[in-house]
Amino acid sequence: MNVLQTFDSVSLAEIERVKLLNRIDSKYIFHKNVLSEILDEIKPYYHVLEINQKRSHSYESLYFDTNDYKLYYQHHNGKPNRLKIRYRRYSDTGLVFFEVKKKISNSRTVKYREERLNLNKELQNADYQLFNCFLQKPERLHDQLWIYFDRITLVRKDFSERLTLDLNLVFQKGELQKSNQGLIVAEIKQDKGSVFSPIVQSFKKRHISQSNFSKYSVGIASLENVKRNSFKPVLLKLNKILSELVI
Repeated sequence: MNVLQTFDSVSLAEIERVKLLNRIDSKYIFHKNVLSEILDEIKPYYHVLEINQKRSHSYESLYFDTNDYKLYYQHHNGKPNRLKIRYRRYSDTGLVFFEVKKKISNSRTVKYREERLNLNKELQNADYQLFNCFLQKPERLHDQLWIYFDRITLVRKDFSERLTLDLNLVFQKGELQKSNQGLIVAEIKQDKGSVFSPIVQSFKKRHISQSNFSKYSVGIASLENVKRNSFKPVLLKLNKILSELVI
């Protein structure tokens, strides 16, 4: 992606200034055929994360849930204070974190994470100690879904905002796999929401609206025989985007 090479870069150490572990999230999904023009438009306002001379980075996440998908149904049923539990590996640096994400309102998310030596397919005692802080009745969790994607990370030049752009998204559960080539999942992370953000204005200009998109929930709904009524609008939108022809 040539336009990405024209951005001013920022290092991983510098980007730590914008951790935003307690944040307002807003997500948008759209077809990759407009990504280059969006990047060109917002280039004056953002730095791009560069690691080892790379500006797009590979991620892999392993999500955990109960056998009957209680955490999935928390989201499906609109339950407040819902959780997501995962391991995440940053392929370019080799860093691994165990993470607990807690949704405390429609838009605000708090993330707790601890570094680990390895990405484990079973939760360890230290993982349960962190996870159990959020539940009155601790549950045993099992690995349920792998998610692979590449990510471009942009930081607003005043360090007030972080923007991630995920592409080449793949869901995998056992032998089942769903590739979402052509899809871009954008997430804007802010301490306080602002409609004056350059990327928000760029999306608005193109009639790209905010979406209630969870990779884990969409992945489970796409691959498993589960109740998905609440996710039908986003699944229909996803299918519409993936059916678009590349211009």
